[in-house]
Amino acid sequence: MIRKTPIIDSPVMTGDLTYAAKRWNDTPVLTEFETAMSRHANCKYVYPVNSGIAAFYLILKALSGLSEKREVVLPAYTAGTLVAAVRKAGLIPILCDISPKDLSSDPEAMIKAVSDKTLAVVCIHMYGIAMNAIEGLREKLPPGVIIIEDCAQAMGSAIGSRLVGSFGDVSFFSFNRGKNLPVCGGGCIVTNDAVISEAIAGTVKSCALNKGEPGIKTLFKVIAFTAAVNPYVYGLLYSLISRFKETAPALDFSVGRMGRVQAALALSILRCFDLMAVKRHENGMLLMNGLKGLPGIMIPEVSGGDRPAFNRFPIVFKDRGLREIVAKRLWRAGIESSRMYVRPLHHMFDLGYNAGDFRNACYAAEGLLTLPVHPSVGRECLSKAVDIIRGVFV
Repeated sequence: MIRKTPIIDSPVMTGDLTYAAKRWNDTPVLTEFETAMSRHANCKYVYPVNSGIAAFYLILKALSGLSEKREVVLPAYTAGTLVAAVRKAGLIPILCDISPKDLSSDPEAMIKAVSDKTLAVVCIHMYGIAMNAIEGLREKLPPGVIIIEDCAQAMGSAIGSRLVGSFGDVSFFSFNRGKNLPVCGGGCIVTNDAVISEAIAGTVKSCALNKGEPGIKTLFKVIAFTAAVNPYVYGLLYSLISRFKETAPALDFSVGRMGRVQAALALSILRCFDLMAVKRHENGMLLMNGLKGLPGIMIPEVSGGDRPAFNRFPIVFKDRGLREIVAKRLWRAGIESSRMYVRPLHHMFDLGYNAGDFRNACYAAEGLLTLPVHPSVGRECLSKAVDIIRGVFV
């Protein structure tokens, strides 16, 4: 089958590109984007930058100037670039295990990892699923420990009536390829804390951020990416397209300003973003309901009232051989799946832990397979995926 549904997609339409092309030298577009993100995250202060990881780094640099504490608690299973950012900021990454329920930090393990040296804990909403018990986390942490919300994969997800990004002391988003608002780059910091905001503003000023990339280059990247993820183009040119996929965490990264084209594209897409988030939720729940109770796999749990805008749908296979069989059958049926992060953090970096530490993180890394749930995925495709997975256990 030539047609392949990719694991990620681009929501960019011709109208979005036209809007961005008209405003690529329009300075007010960044201010308008800040206002839109402030409204979305219900946060007063917004700082747009060139990537989500740059946003995280700037948060850490700002917080390190407010305290002599130097430890940052992270889940043992997440993107390796977070460790790179912690180290680049001159801080020390401390790991905690994850919960099988949502593949994010286990709240009790996170609290146990906190010490009198802890500057901040990072709450990551993995795959768009809100971290369990984040609402009551503040009461369980010592005074002065900062909660950083990583919403890179979760823009549009909600706990009750509150969108993620509004639970931490400071939060950040990413708009790179594969994210819920993908414009091939860009990120932002949001907060309601005036002291943290002032520290971030000072850090941004002292870092003398690089200028955003030229608008024509950004437009070319977005057009190329949008064309590449067309299911027929993707299937036909997969061997070429796959060479551009990231296969290892970046050990360093640039810190710069968000480009005007990316801001304009994000503004344009935000007009229909709520509908996109609803579609991601519906697609993920279709998979969840179709696979619920199936022996041999673990799927995430969603608390009543929560509305995850799934970035991808994660499945942990108890048998790695069956996972590989499923991946091959899905591909033959025209559906791409992905391993995502193939190793836990303490296997990627020398952080002073033993290989067997953080059992849940190790288990997830060994057995995980993710499925596409972006708005372009149809119900027929999702139903086919459910049938294929159920078929290997019959």
